Amino acid sequence: MSTDLKVGRRPILLVCLAVFGLMTGQQMVTPVLAPLARELGFNELALGIVLAVGASGVVLASPFWGRRSVTWGHRPVLLISLVGAMAGLLAFAIVARIGLTGVLALPLLFVLILLSRGLVFGLAWAATPVTAQSYVADVTTGEAERVRGMSMVGAAQGLALAVGPAFGGLLSSADLLAPLYVAPAILAVIAVLVRIVLPKPPTHRIRPPATKVSPFDRRMWPFLTTGFGMYLALTIVLMTVGFLLQDRLHLTAQETGRATGLVMLAGAGMIVLVQALAIPRLRWAPVRLIRVGAILMTGGMILATVASDGLQLAAGVAVLGAGLGFGMPGIMSAPTLLATREEQGAVAGLVSATTALTFVLGPVLGTGLYEIAPAIPYAIGTVLLAALTIFVFVHPGVRRTPTAVDEPVGRVGLEPTAKGL
Repeated sequence: MSTDLKVGRRPILLVCLAVFGLMTGQQMVTPVLAPLARELGFNELALGIVLAVGASGVVLASPFWGRRSVTWGHRPVLLISLVGAMAGLLAFAIVARIGLTGVLALPLLFVLILLSRGLVFGLAWAATPVTAQSYVADVTTGEAERVRGMSMVGAAQGLALAVGPAFGGLLSSADLLAPLYVAPAILAVIAVLVRIVLPKPPTHRIRPPATKVSPFDRRMWPFLTTGFGMYLALTIVLMTVGFLLQDRLHLTAQETGRATGLVMLAGAGMIVLVQALAIPRLRWAPVRLIRVGAILMTGGMILATVASDGLQLAAGVAVLGAGLGFGMPGIMSAPTLLATREEQGAVAGLVSATTALTFVLGPVLGTGLYEIAPAIPYAIGTVLLAALTIFVFVHPGVRRTPTAVDEPVGRVGLEPTAKGL
């Protein structure tokens, strides 16, 4: 392990804590969104639009936050993100509580939810994942260290995906809106910890100028395309699984919240297991991680498509989670290995924006197709992942990262090697 990673390990853990706190707060709310939408009088498509607006904010803001993490520093950007997300979720909780009383006209209620849960939360949320990825890319060198560092960020996300829905589903048993009150409190605690514990950067440090990177850069677009396909398929499932469980099993709103939390726990638990146990031991190159992930996700989507009960659906989502657990570190690390130090923030912003773009299209696509027929979103997801699997095996651009796990490619401050190009 290099000196850079040794020096940066504690701050990396703190940055991962920020990622974990933000995503836990977000995912706690996810299990109650579908039943809450129906209690407020919204249909499936209306919920999809709210989520799409939030994801649009992430898409638009991620490149900006990526460059700011380089020029402003990681610590202030994380604090802005956590405080802003806390404010957005708290406003959403207040609006939802008032909305359940019926005193607000439905159009006004919809606009207020768009502003709080959609716009404010989305713009603030965007900063944390991109800042975490930028930090890891800044303090690690070589493929093996980069993959390990990115897998720590991925594990934090996966753990939040496991803890958040399960905790949110449990809280919803007492009160449907309970997760909406607890989530901002968690973000407040994490913000205080980051403010107190995360070290300030040296005052004498010279920050490199932020460099823009095009999403159509020949080094980047194959990996951005792959990540987009993986996350779009997963988003289609996440945005419709609550409706599917409620309709197929004839559950109440609170029962749907609990069941949705358990199904999401199956997928997120596999993400954590893969990234915490398998990836550090296998030491696979990013390309191999991506290919294995694509194959597993295709199998998981097939299982989810043909599932006839909650247990089978949970099994399909678990396999999907395992596939994403392998693919996520490869997608996050491969582009950074082909970028210079000045490009790291921009690259992290592109990866985060591409992922967020799936949460713009996924909710609208998934919920809109669900209204036609519940099986259609899952069938389309299967076709998408099968095509993606072929792509990652045949496209030469996916093979641009080095195959030797310890080869020091993309070292901070250096140009990518000829092999990387």
